[in-house]
Amino acid sequence: MAGEEQSFSAWLRSGDIQTSIRKCQDLFNSGVFSSAGISNPLFEPAVVTLLINLNDLLGKSNKDEMRIAFTDHVELTDKIKDVTDLIRECRNAACHIGSGEHLFEGVGKFTFNVISGLSPNAFHMNGINLGCDFADDIAVYYGEKRVYLRRHLLIALESVSKNYPSAY
Repeated sequence: MAGEEQSFSAWLRSGDIQTSIRKCQDLFNSGVFSSAGISNPLFEPAVVTLLINLNDLLGKSNKDEMRIAFTDHVELTDKIKDVTDLIRECRNAACHIGSGEHLFEGVGKFTFNVISGLSPNAFHMNGINLGCDFADDIAVYYGEKRVYLRRHLLIALESVSKNYPSAY
């Protein structure tokens, strides 16, 4: 009986993984993550849904000893050592509105600020320039944390998807 329960649990987990992968892929394929899409009222909910599902996938991948650990364009801190940590921290900020995850030291709350295309100096606060360093990407800020849609979220999705190929 225990083997059947374990098998059923593994089947459910696999289904959750494939569903999350499909949800993320569908969001990327929807066109909402475009320069024109940032003014769409569904842009923020799409980013939050992406962060929630991708965070879950990266957590499962880490638990399965297949951590997605690239650091390209990731601003490293005590809490953020790689893209998995960055996505977790951004997900926490997106889902916990009253948390301190939105704070920018010396400025106050800095929540869901979006910069599309090359604009490295879009914001200047406390002597720091914040923006998007790439013409082909979109940066989203939660407090001091910047996540890129292509360079972080899309590449993390592509990487974690390789860890869980579809059974179909």
